[in-house]
Amino acid sequence: MPAQADAAPLREGAPEQPTPVKIGIKLQQITNVDQRAENFSVGATLMMRWHDPALAYSPDSDPCRCRFKTLKESNFDQLIMEKGRKWPEFTIYNQQGNRFSQNRLFGIFPDGDVLYFERFTTTLQAPDFNFRRYPFDRQQFFIHVDSVYPKDFYVFTDLEGFSEVGARLGQEEWKVQRFDTLVSSVTASTRGATSRFSFRVVAQRHRTYYIFRILLPICIILVVAWVTFFVRDYGRRIDLSNGVLLLFVAFNFTISNDLPRLGYLTFLDTIIFSAFIVTSLVVIINVYLQRIESADRRESAHRLDRYVRWGYPATWLVLVLFLVSVFHWL
Repeated sequence: MPAQADAAPLREGAPEQPTPVKIGIKLQQITNVDQRAENFSVGATLMMRWHDPALAYSPDSDPCRCRFKTLKESNFDQLIMEKGRKWPEFTIYNQQGNRFSQNRLFGIFPDGDVLYFERFTTTLQAPDFNFRRYPFDRQQFFIHVDSVYPKDFYVFTDLEGFSEVGARLGQEEWKVQRFDTLVSSVTASTRGATSRFSFRVVAQRHRTYYIFRILLPICIILVVAWVTFFVRDYGRRIDLSNGVLLLFVAFNFTISNDLPRLGYLTFLDTIIFSAFIVTSLVVIINVYLQRIESADRRESAHRLDRYVRWGYPATWLVLVLFLVSVFHWL
């Protein structure tokens, strides 16, 4: 009963059949992707088309003497009020803050067909972002458009041939793989079922920067740490491994601004942390080998050294494969 009561005011005056509203979106720009705040900014064009016989007119008798009327929002609102009609007002469900509309125009054909055009920029919430596989992640960018009025009044349908993603989004970090549209029914804040149009873009992060800027240098540092095992003098080996560890710490500070600050660990976080642990173990192992040698157990030290020399890369390889398999399922 409460749900029906909340939705009742909007259902008053509902027609026998809801009006189909064709809707589509052209995404022209993704201006910013904030990984920590889980939102992104877009520049897009929205178009709707529906039929209202009460707005039909005769080009010959109408004062405009035109075959297509173009009205601004204020003029269209006045016309709607005079006719005692509604129009399929909407809200962008995942919009954050205000929406800046560069253009908002209405077009009316003599037969009562109405076009609505809006070019806008806004910031959209993206709770579906999942950066656990970063930087090898694939993300979904949604624009959810909800009808203000219940489905008794208006039902969204896809405006075929209109929706698209621009060739140049202005976002160098992401490569669009595909996009699609979906019309569904949702429960709005009035608790009444309303029509929703969803525009989804699936994009893959460009990996080249992260491979050459972060992953390849980490591999080089690990190889240098491994090479220290071929130095005969354990004292000299400790000095070298300490230098490698300090190099890794400095490298970590250098790339810290390139890493997203999230409430959970990403694939790259675990790679960096694992590399730090392994590099630290190199120092510990070399100190231990020197102590064994100093205790006149040179043969034992050399035997253990042979195992460690080839166990180090094998352990690191197994660890990387394990992390890849774990994050593959996240």
